[in-house]
Amino acid sequence: MNAHPLRQQFDELAQTLAWLRTLAPHGQRYKLWLGDLVEFVNAAFGPHSPQMAEIRAILIEGNRPAADAGATERTGAYIATLDAFARVLAGFERHVRAPLIMLDPDDRGSP
Repeated sequence: MNAHPLRQQFDELAQTLAWLRTLAPHGQRYKLWLGDLVEFVNAAFGPHSPQMAEIRAILIEGNRPAADAGATERTGAYIATLDAFARVLAGFERHVRAPLIMLDPDDRGSP
């Protein structure tokens, strides 16, 4: 995957993660974002990468409230899950570099 689209997708994931905190726990937008995150990690690092293992660990070991939990507990567990994803994304950032823009030194602006 090219560096520019990869970086752009990473930035969008990080921005959306911050916005997800304002929504109801585990809503449709969260599920779509989670699918985008898995797709990104698969494309950027591979399905058997340590990065994908981190995503799986959050989903498997994540904060799940009891079935009879109230709204406060559900929201707390949701925010804790988002915090875990934020930590993982912060770790990914050092692997996703901003694209380099190469300039041709011979290009003198001629049409």
